[in-house]
Amino acid sequence: MKNQCFGITILSCILLILSLSEEVVSQSNTADNKMVNHQFWLDFYPHFYVSDKLEYYGDSGYRTILQENIWHRIYVRPSIRYHFNKNWEMHGGIGFFYIFNKSKTSRFEITPWQGIQLNLPRWANLRFKHLVRIEERISFLTINWSSSLALRLRYKLSGRLDIYKISSEIFWFIPFYIEMFFPVGDEIKEFFRNRGRVGFGVGYNASRIWRFSFNFNWQRSRTVVDEDLSVSDYAYQIKIRKYINLE
Repeated sequence: MKNQCFGITILSCILLILSLSEEVVSQSNTADNKMVNHQFWLDFYPHFYVSDKLEYYGDSGYRTILQENIWHRIYVRPSIRYHFNKNWEMHGGIGFFYIFNKSKTSRFEITPWQGIQLNLPRWANLRFKHLVRIEERISFLTINWSSSLALRLRYKLSGRLDIYKISSEIFWFIPFYIEMFFPVGDEIKEFFRNRGRVGFGVGYNASRIWRFSFNFNWQRSRTVVDEDLSVSDYAYQIKIRKYINLE
């Protein structure tokens, strides 16, 4: 089982990296469309363990473009996770997003979602997770509160490599991930959109309660509704996690 999951993981990495690489190459061949954005992301992740099976979690955060400061996004995503066993989990939640644009119409979005996660392969210092989820996106333009609907599938392969252990609860690690987005239909005419994202960083697990990490993320996006994905976004992210045991 673990060998099969390892093979699936490696194949998924290759396919996703090739997909992103092909997109990067095709976009870079069009010199007139080159554009780079530098973004800052700040995220807080509280986790509440109700039992060994049930967990309430989520995240809230703030994102912006650094060089022009014309775009801001705040959000909160309360979620729930059910652990069938060490390998399989069921997830669900709802996201609330508000995107402020100084030069374009602002947008409010509500996004219920459901997903399933496989936690394999897993070794002493290296582990992988596969999360497949579907989102039901309900988007509103704040200028007149007109709405539009869309579905989106997402696949995220993430992992963690522990690099220096001080104890079982205190250690340094390298987080990494690659994620692809697959819109079903195209009814939401949004200015900022992406199809894929990759990231890695360095993290510190300070105790059983606190975990901190700094991540570097890259994605291909756009800034005009009818434009191809011609923008490279480089996002510098600070993540703070707090674990709370309610048992």
